[in-house]
Amino acid sequence: MTLQKIKTASLQQFAKKGYDAASLQLIADEVGIKKQSIYAHFKSKDDLFLDIFKDAVDQEILELDRYFQDQSEQSLEIVLRGLIVEFKERYESAMNLRLILYVGFLIPSALESQVQALVTRYVKHKTSLVHGRLATETSVKLRVPAQTAATAYMNLIEGMLVELVYNGTDGFDPRLESSWDIYWHGLIQA
Repeated sequence: MTLQKIKTASLQQFAKKGYDAASLQLIADEVGIKKQSIYAHFKSKDDLFLDIFKDAVDQEILELDRYFQDQSEQSLEIVLRGLIVEFKERYESAMNLRLILYVGFLIPSALESQVQALVTRYVKHKTSLVHGRLATETSVKLRVPAQTAATAYMNLIEGMLVELVYNGTDGFDPRLESSWDIYWHGLIQA
């Protein structure tokens, strides 16, 4: 029970403040334990952070799998555009997603290789799902190979995720509308 409380409080701290600003003392205070009690479960702040970050990546991979499964009968445009919109809708409340996005841009230098490996795993999984959907699409004709379409889509979605991290949701919709229109019309043969 205490371990889960520590992990929940840590996720909130790391997702909202980043690695450097997150405090083990604040985590302990939120859980209602002494800071030293955290060390009964984790060797260090780094150990705690990596555990939380790995869990976040695992959960977000499951979210991606769920999304693509739930949307399997939808049109290509609804699936691809909808994924970007879902990121926006989940950004404020899904701490796992927020942590990945925040830390993906501001990787703690001492943990760079471990964090980068987890971020790469997450991005490769997302890319694979997008590519798989594009490669099996039969209702529209693509102008470019599926791999090229997936790469362009990943550039679009990553740009929109940067928008979330740096500017929040306020300017998201107009940027998505203009970017989506260009992507979609460049992708589909008339």
